[in-house]
Amino acid sequence: MMNKSPFNLEEWLIFLKDKKFPVETSNLARLKNQIKSPYETLDRMRSNIASEPFLAFAILNEANKVVPNKRADIKNPSHAASMIGMSGIERVVGQLEPYEYSRKNPAQNALLKEVQVSYEAASIARRWAIEKNISHTDDVFWITFFRNAVRWLLWFHAHDKMEQITHQQKRGTPSTQAELENLGCRIDEIAVKMLLHWQAPEIVINSFLTKHIPSAKELQTLAALTKHADQIPGFSEDKRLTILANGHLILTYCASKVAQEADVLGWGSKQLVFFYRVIAAVLHDKLGKVIQATHFGAVEAATEFINDAKPSLAKQLLSPLLYTKTSQIRATKRSNISPDQQLKKALETPGLSSKQKAALVMKIIRANIDAAQHTIIFKHSQSKGSLSPILQYGYDIDVLKAIKWNHPSSTFDRLKQKRTAVLLSDKKLQQVLKTLPGNSDQIVDDNGNLILASTQVSKDEQHIYWVETRKKFSENDYKMVKQLLTIVSQ
Repeated sequence: MMNKSPFNLEEWLIFLKDKKFPVETSNLARLKNQIKSPYETLDRMRSNIASEPFLAFAILNEANKVVPNKRADIKNPSHAASMIGMSGIERVVGQLEPYEYSRKNPAQNALLKEVQVSYEAASIARRWAIEKNISHTDDVFWITFFRNAVRWLLWFHAHDKMEQITHQQKRGTPSTQAELENLGCRIDEIAVKMLLHWQAPEIVINSFLTKHIPSAKELQTLAALTKHADQIPGFSEDKRLTILANGHLILTYCASKVAQEADVLGWGSKQLVFFYRVIAAVLHDKLGKVIQATHFGAVEAATEFINDAKPSLAKQLLSPLLYTKTSQIRATKRSNISPDQQLKKALETPGLSSKQKAALVMKIIRANIDAAQHTIIFKHSQSKGSLSPILQYGYDIDVLKAIKWNHPSSTFDRLKQKRTAVLLSDKKLQQVLKTLPGNSDQIVDDNGNLILASTQVSKDEQHIYWVETRKKFSENDYKMVKQLLTIVSQ
């Protein structure tokens, strides 16, 4: 794991280019033995290759790199293995790194989980391709599957960052914004550069490029063709859109988005309907038929790849609550209780420390204020005159540690004097940024909103709340913070 996380496209490329592909130790050992054995055949090795996605991916890249005069990209890993033979597979071994699987290792589980999502995306794309009567449906499957190889690697080597992105998406942050805030660039940007570096099949790279897939505006145009669920969509009059809709990379792109969206936000996500409408226009079929084909693809994936790290999308189709954690079910039941009632009930627990009370407030803010992307709670000791963060959410810890929070600040001085709260935006925010301690203004978005509030929690201790968003807080959000701090105050 890295000490300091990369934070822009160039840094991520430098970081990932040094990484070998993770392969489970026993499978890699078996592969090495198979290569050495004079009696081994490629047919007998195929199951081992198929069981390790990164091994299959490395073999695919090797075939596309070294096979001369090929008329088109090699897309199937079994075909790739037969093309490069034993000597080619032996060359690939140097690109692999063994890992000993442990259920307790979050990065390893996240890798397997993301691979499962890729199988689900690939199966959905293949099912759509069958509905569209495309001849090479297996090609569509493998292009979609290997398209997400960079996501596998990020989950394995940058697990915390990917977790943070997923958590923000669950709270309503658009994926583009979440990726930019945590990585400094888009995952798709990293994917294109890394796929070029690995010399992956050109068609896999093309599935990211707007030369070969519709732009966001063009996807909206296609979706608009599906005006009514019970009618066949119309045809596009745009020549480029017609060409793209007749290709199969649009199936690969949309299937990846559907599988990732359903994995993070569930089958009830409203964004899924948008992609269903796009595919309805592409298949020139009714919306219900597209949804049925999508679910069929998810079920097919469950028969090909099942991983204990997550319930399959097929299982989640049966009941979203049946295959989610009990804590999530409890959260659903609790949603009818107002935030102030939640806090009052939680504070009934005897013997809570001031830090535990602050943690309860933070938890309720995160659960009830969708825009609250970043939160810091400071402890101020009046007797010692010291100020320090005791809890935080959403920020890079190393960045927070580098800020001199005890430097003079007229704004923080006012917060220390009495219980107060203020919502800052636009010009007011710009003015206050200049009065914050140290260089803390660097972590606040110029176009965002900041709530600063303070409350006395004991005779000597005061807590200061810093709640920040890249978006916008509503007046109700601001009132809620004030209300919660009134309840938790001494």
